[in-house]
Amino acid sequence: MRRFVNLLILIAFQIGYLEWPPHNSMFVFQAQYEIFSITDRLLTNLFHPIILLGLVAQIILIIGAFLPNLNKKINAIGIIGLGLLMLLFLIISILSKNLNMFLATLPYLSLSVYYFWNFKKFS
Repeated sequence: MRRFVNLLILIAFQIGYLEWPPHNSMFVFQAQYEIFSITDRLLTNLFHPIILLGLVAQIILIIGAFLPNLNKKINAIGIIGLGLLMLLFLIISILSKNLNMFLATLPYLSLSVYYFWNFKKFS
């Protein structure tokens, strides 16, 4: 069950929605595609702290989805890492009064709460 929740959390992160002026918007998966498709600036993009945090956290969740014996603390670190990014999106959506961004953060945050509520014991 924990592996399935990992996949759901990863998918919920991918549908995070970003908007910025003037009239620019994209989902997280689209932003990731753009970041990794521009090869001339790949290293500078890759070592940006926000991008690096998201990438490492996603790798942890993917490993946790396919390895059933992954330590729950490491899995929780991956969820918290992506959660920090989603909380940043949530704060931005509240400050800018952007309903689309706000609603796009709710699936990830609710699945994260579900994960920590049901898998409290970290062994």
